[in-house]
Amino acid sequence: MSRRRSKANRFLPKYVSLFKDRHGKERLRFRRKGYPSQYFTAPLGTEAFREEYHRFNSAEIVAQAAASLAAERCPPGSIGDLLRRYVAIPERLGPSEVTQIKVRNILERFAEGREDRPVRGIRFEHIDAIIAKARIKTLDHKGRTVGGVEAARKLRKELRRFFAFARKLGWIATNPVDDSQQIRVSPSERSTGFYTWTEDDITQYRTHWPLGSKQRLAMELMLWTDQRKVDAIHLGRQHIRNGKFELRQTKTGKLLTLPIAPPLADAIAAMPKSDAMCFLMTEWGRPFSVKGFGGWFREQCDAAGLPKCTAHGLRKATMRRMAELEMPNKTMKSVSGHSKDDEIARYTEAANQERLARSAINQLVDWEKSNPQSKLDTK
Repeated sequence: MSRRRSKANRFLPKYVSLFKDRHGKERLRFRRKGYPSQYFTAPLGTEAFREEYHRFNSAEIVAQAAASLAAERCPPGSIGDLLRRYVAIPERLGPSEVTQIKVRNILERFAEGREDRPVRGIRFEHIDAIIAKARIKTLDHKGRTVGGVEAARKLRKELRRFFAFARKLGWIATNPVDDSQQIRVSPSERSTGFYTWTEDDITQYRTHWPLGSKQRLAMELMLWTDQRKVDAIHLGRQHIRNGKFELRQTKTGKLLTLPIAPPLADAIAAMPKSDAMCFLMTEWGRPFSVKGFGGWFREQCDAAGLPKCTAHGLRKATMRRMAELEMPNKTMKSVSGHSKDDEIARYTEAANQERLARSAINQLVDWEKSNPQSKLDTK
């Protein structure tokens, strides 16, 4: 087999090479040190290719193999043994690879140091102590804040499902998490999450980064698609069908069709012509990673004088706009891809309360004026 070197190779994702096999057919191969060598079955630039690339390039493949090997050495009926059985079917962890990785990390952190402990020996007071510890905010070895009330709630949720699996196996008669203390959040512990961009923030960013800049395209892409970073950064011309984006969300697996708003179309048209499969590329001509894009965009916001703004905050800004326009939840979910109303509520907390209240009062006034039985007494 001979490796083919051409101009097109410069636009291949990292760790991907193009070569001809012994039959003369061009093929794409994923090769990375410490990872299994894989061959792509989907054509370059398609959504299926992107999904294969993320699957091949996931460091969790290596971590999962190592964790499974360690768990196999644990005694039968132990937490390590239960973890091995539980993660054997990824769908138990969540609907998408992104969710599965997050849940697996939560359970592996829980099991660390407890692999040999028998599942039948876990009681509700043990769960209470573990949850209480997770609720305390601390700094990890990289100086990042970990823990907190949301982390504790997520841990309790996943442990409840984890031990429910043990009950199904007949290892325990009752789920210890069911008897543990539920997590109640005080007003001071409630988090508003990422800062939501205001209209002034959006205007200021556009003023600083004009059309034709990658920074401007990144902002418009996030704002007008309302997608997570993992999906927005991989959008390219191959996702456009009949003037609309067709994409499958990485986290949920949902297939969405989104019209391309004129401001976004202008931002795309203003960029230099490129054969790259993503609209947003690094300065080295490669697609962004999720973390890499988040850090890069954070720097562009700083340069525009917007230190509180982030890429995820734009997703919340689009939700805020739709909430201020009083769009129904179903309409909002058709754009964002959310499934539950409580998720919508969390993202729309920054909706303009004054505007919504004014609209409500005006509607009440109009109703009263049109209702002969509710005339104001002017005497």
